[in-house]
Amino acid sequence: MVRRTDRVLQRLSGSAPVKVDSAHLVLRHEDMQLILDATRGGAILEFSWRDRPIFRPTPRGAGTDPFSLACFPMVPYANRIAHGRFNFGARAVHLKRNWGAVPHPLHGQGWRSPWEVFAATASSASLIFEGGADEWPWHYLAEQHLQLSHNALSIRLSIENLAHSAMPVMLGLHPYFCDPDQAQLQAGTPSVWLTDNASLPTEEVATPPDWSFDQARSITAVPLDHCFTHWNSSAVIRWPDRKVHIRATNCRYLHIYTSSGRDFFCVEPMSAAVGALNRNRDEATVVQAGARFEIQVNFAVGAA
Repeated sequence: MVRRTDRVLQRLSGSAPVKVDSAHLVLRHEDMQLILDATRGGAILEFSWRDRPIFRPTPRGAGTDPFSLACFPMVPYANRIAHGRFNFGARAVHLKRNWGAVPHPLHGQGWRSPWEVFAATASSASLIFEGGADEWPWHYLAEQHLQLSHNALSIRLSIENLAHSAMPVMLGLHPYFCDPDQAQLQAGTPSVWLTDNASLPTEEVATPPDWSFDQARSITAVPLDHCFTHWNSSAVIRWPDRKVHIRATNCRYLHIYTSSGRDFFCVEPMSAAVGALNRNRDEATVVQAGARFEIQVNFAVGAA
């Protein structure tokens, strides 16, 4: 099979270089700094504003643990697929475990695979990952474009279907925010998926009042690992000295993870709800052969 990646890299090989620190790309613009590691799942290692962390910085001794990263892309699916099995039309798909002994594959293929840098400037970078045509039956090309501008980070994550048949897609970002004990979250979250002991979704219900972030409240007010639905694609996280306003396109679902004793919390925009592929109800986006789908998430940062 001819891989699309080689053709894309050849076409864009003349792009301007970015400052490289060891294996990392360091992007800067005004008060913003972003450190990327394309080889570790196309991940962000650090995102800061005025030397204050916005995402939790990746610890120096993190090794290969992807859950220690500051943010990674989820493609071609997000969250867990129960027992790695789902049906799409007449096709039955069976995915292998991709995180230790956990029986439910999670977060897709991109987060555990190296990406390629095909374009970069001092304040932007574009990464690509070519996957599928294996246990995930559809061949695809994923692209991340990360751009620093005035007090904002924009991430556009897209997927192009290179297969000859339609493909189901769930895209998402998995940022880890820092300082949970000082953080407040405001987000419209009218409904939520309840989960079982394996963190698999069981029932969609109206958001319980104790779980609501319609009014800004402490992120540590209640332990959560849940997907909220019918999100209006806007959320604000506020610390005593800074805030970030999240705005998303093609993301109506927000997964929130918070747990006592952790030094991080997660607020994850996604294009489909957890378990969408397992329910086989056309909840995931269907991308036709040769077509493309994308999400975009903007993190606007400022003083509190």
